[in-house]
Amino acid sequence: MKIFEAFALSEREVVSFVGGGGKTTLMFRLAGEIPLGRNVIVTTTTKIYPPASACFPVVFWKEGLEKELAEHFKSGLKPVVASGLLKDNKLKGINAGQVSVLQNHAEYVLVEADGSRGFSLKGHMGYEPVIPGSTTILIVVIGADVLGKNLNGNNVHRPEIVSCLTGREIGSRIDAEMIAELITHPAGILRDCPSWARVVPFINKADRLKDPGEGYRLGSLLLGEKIKKVVLGSAIAENPVLDIITG
Repeated sequence: MKIFEAFALSEREVVSFVGGGGKTTLMFRLAGEIPLGRNVIVTTTTKIYPPASACFPVVFWKEGLEKELAEHFKSGLKPVVASGLLKDNKLKGINAGQVSVLQNHAEYVLVEADGSRGFSLKGHMGYEPVIPGSTTILIVVIGADVLGKNLNGNNVHRPEIVSCLTGREIGSRIDAEMIAELITHPAGILRDCPSWARVVPFINKADRLKDPGEGYRLGSLLLGEKIKKVVLGSAIAENPVLDIITG
């Protein structure tokens, strides 16, 4: 099954990606799966590295943006919109209002709305993630490779926040319960999610688990009022979706 099918995308969506452990890879994988003939824009409200593929040309926000986008769409390309280029060669993100404007030009707008410095799990400050209010589906990415590791700065971005929200001590073993408590905590990653948006966690790198049951247990613990479906998979695998967990 493709990621596009697993997320059950409708004809028009603003898909925001948050969390850690493969957001950028998953976002571009989804963008590549969306059928030709449907206009797709990729962007960020934080910052990302420019994509290597020529299928994703970079477009900087400026007057006349819509004309440049239209030209890329005619060529079957999926432009990446940014507001500028940072010193570290990353693309600078756009704001939430600009994301709403992009909705007028494409059926699908895919937004990386969080940064995790490459970690598979993250504790969030009060100003993050930067989820656009126009989001219709929020993908919460969790790197399954963090299961079984210790809660510290080597394995988790801002472990002190994870400790505060879950009540676990620094150095504790990271298990499914800890991750589920973190993701579903009222002061956590979902606090600024629009009430109408569907929330779908994607447990990435699930194919690396020594005990696949741990991935299923995490998925089951995440299910609840806001989360009706969890996808188990690997964003880099030939078959990226391993299974879908529902209530």
